[in-house]
Amino acid sequence: MLRTLGCAAALLTIAQSALADDLKPLSNSFDSPAELAGWSEHEPEGFSPKWEDPRIEEGRLVLRPKSSGWFEDNQAGHLYKPVSGDFIATTRIEVRGTEADLPQTSFSLAGLFIRAPRAVSAAGWVPGQENWLFFSVGTAAPAGEPHYEIKSTTNSLSTLKILPSGTGPVDLRIARHGELFTLLVRESGTDWRVIDQMIRPDLPQVLNVGLTAYADYDSVAPTYPNYQLYNTQGAPTQNADLIAYVDSFTLRRPATGRLPIANIDAPAFLDVIAERRADLLSD
Repeated sequence: MLRTLGCAAALLTIAQSALADDLKPLSNSFDSPAELAGWSEHEPEGFSPKWEDPRIEEGRLVLRPKSSGWFEDNQAGHLYKPVSGDFIATTRIEVRGTEADLPQTSFSLAGLFIRAPRAVSAAGWVPGQENWLFFSVGTAAPAGEPHYEIKSTTNSLSTLKILPSGTGPVDLRIARHGELFTLLVRESGTDWRVIDQMIRPDLPQVLNVGLTAYADYDSVAPTYPNYQLYNTQGAPTQNADLIAYVDSFTLRRPATGRLPIANIDAPAFLDVIAERRADLLSD
């Protein structure tokens, strides 16, 4: 059995290696405003804008949301690139408040966002069909304290985790291996570490992979659960105080394919286990 698994893993590694560089051209260092041309923006017809127009200033992508949030059928800002198959997406990002080091409004965060493609408009909107996950940094609840937020949404049912974070610039990473999504973080002066893993066999081969920023859920909450009202008209008040600065966004193929073993700290009884671990923890 081990030999069979080893052969299968080796074949997957070879197949992935053949695709090793095809995602790298989708990476951005945001040196020029022209780099925005390679992105698509989630802006459904008939929905109100949920952030100011993304812009590039002084070598960084700047995201500034209005009062908004991704929760159940509530939608917010999203820049993305369609990606087929396995990938490793990494961003270096810093979240600040407009008047303080961190936002002072609840659930004000920004980071990586991965969504199943779905055509949406106000006229044809149908609830219960959102499928996505994200990994963001900023402040959740209580507001003003540093947090990571991890959220997984299946058929518009959202489940979230709130974890303590550091402050300042941070590297966030999401790696896809088939149905397995591994979330990693690297804070200043530290090495990469796994913060969570999700198993999402429902997500399709092609996903919209990119960035999000949202803020001030307290202003959104009065519309809940009238998703149509929020999506089309926005929050009734606007107190968002988040600015996200994105230094880079990189995409690459994993060096290994899907394994039946999820945890990357598993004993390396197959070479491919150690190969995957080294790949996820490297640049």
